[in-house]
Amino acid sequence: MRYVGPIHSKTNISKLKKTLLNRSKRDYLLMVVSLNTGLRLASLLSLTLADVMKDGKVKEYLDSTITGTTDVYLNSTVKRALKHYIDDKSTSINFFLFHTKRSYEYPITRQQVHRILSGAAEEAQLDQPISYHSLRKTFGYHAYQQGVAVSLIQKIYGHATRNETLKYIGIKSEDIPKLKIDVNL
Repeated sequence: MRYVGPIHSKTNISKLKKTLLNRSKRDYLLMVVSLNTGLRLASLLSLTLADVMKDGKVKEYLDSTITGTTDVYLNSTVKRALKHYIDDKSTSINFFLFHTKRSYEYPITRQQVHRILSGAAEEAQLDQPISYHSLRKTFGYHAYQQGVAVSLIQKIYGHATRNETLKYIGIKSEDIPKLKIDVNL
C-alpha cells in the first residue's frame, strides 16, 4: 500500500475541488465534508440527511454518536456545499448523503470513494497519490498550521497519543516550533 500524505498546497486542494464539482455535487460534497471535519470514512459514508439537517436548516455540529469521537463543527464551507447538494433533492425523505446512483437507500462503498478520489487527482494532474486518508490528513495538517492545538486534532481523530496525531498529519519533530512562554511578571 502506498503512503499518502496531506495535501499541503491550497492550489492543489482547489484544483481537486473544482474537478470533483465538475463531476458531481455528491463527489464535491464528499471532499468538502472530509477536508473540513476530519471524519473517518465509515462515519462519513453513514451520514444521512437527518444527521446534518434539522427543521430545514443545516445543523451546527455532527453529534458525537455519529462521529464516534466528539461533536464536529460544520463550518460555512460545509454548509454551502450541503445546501448546493440538497437543493435539487427532496428533503421530505431521509437518505444517505453519499448514496449510490441507483438508490438513496445505499451508501457508496470505500472502494468507490477511492476510485472517485484517485480519478479526480489524476484528472486534476496532482503530483501525489490521493486517497480518503489524504483528505483526513489534510484537515489535520491545515488545522495544525492555523494554530489549532494538537490535543484538539487528536480528539477529533480519536488517536491515543499526540505523537500518533503528529505522525499522521506529517509533522516531524523538527517542524514543531520551540515553545517560548515569556510571562515577565
